[in-house]
Amino acid sequence: MARAAAGDRAAWHALYVAHADFVHRTASRFAGNEADARDITQDVFLSLFLHAGGWKPTASLTSWLWRLAANRCLNEGAKAGRRLAAGAAALETVPEPPERAPDRQLERHEEQERVRTAIMALPERQRLAVILSRYEELSYEGIAQALSTSVSAVETLLFRARRSLAQKLAG
Repeated sequence: MARAAAGDRAAWHALYVAHADFVHRTASRFAGNEADARDITQDVFLSLFLHAGGWKPTASLTSWLWRLAANRCLNEGAKAGRRLAAGAAALETVPEPPERAPDRQLERHEEQERVRTAIMALPERQRLAVILSRYEELSYEGIAQALSTSVSAVETLLFRARRSLAQKLAG
């Protein structure tokens, strides 16, 4: 990061290559569509570039990047509102190997759609906490840093999100 802040283009490229997938995956799952995900990813790296001089070597670069991505996602959500129908497809994970029975494939797809729709219906901070926890496998501490909150607040967000998901998926 120090080399990138000094204008080293190779260092910028290495930072982008190392972290762009995480930012894009998070943005895509949160925003619900590819265009917004690309905009969020671009804005996060532009912000990283513009504020590179303010990074302190004692701070974790990934924590800083998580915070930038989380803030940008939340800002985008506040501007754009929820896009439930279009956004549900963005939560797709890598497709599993197809099973032989077509009816089992259909059941699995329908269940995945129900889960994606339920996640997209969560309040924004809960949704982002779930995405960072479940899909990006961040620790509670990492999520707390990304959301600029405490670990206990993350625990509460995830508890409420899981309770809400259980209620929506049970009915």
